[in-house]
Amino acid sequence: MTTGRSMLLLAAGLTFGLPASSALAQRVSPLQGGRFLQLCSRAPSIGICDAYISGVADAVALTHVYDKNEGDKAAPTGFCVASGVTSADMRSKVVAWLKGHTDKLTSPVGGLVFTALHESYPCGGSK
Repeated sequence: MTTGRSMLLLAAGLTFGLPASSALAQRVSPLQGGRFLQLCSRAPSIGICDAYISGVADAVALTHVYDKNEGDKAAPTGFCVASGVTSADMRSKVVAWLKGHTDKLTSPVGGLVFTALHESYPCGGSK
């Protein structure tokens, strides 16, 4: 299994409530979506929120590049954020997604941010 596919599997497992160990035996932040939403909604901690979202976006993009460079031409792409999209734009999409999925706010934030970006920035999509 490639790294990119592993990341997608982990994100899907987190999103659909499977234990992280079912998808991949890797460390997952214990930070829950509800607490992250609070951080993203207050001026003093917006930088933390933006850095976390950018980190997820960078990790997914670089994993995809790595997989392609390793010869996996069919490596899936989790989402496609255009180069001109700002941190504030991504934060807005993630916050809106979290507010629209309050039933998931007790889940680990990594999978939630991944899913929000995946739904907000589909590859070849129009969102």
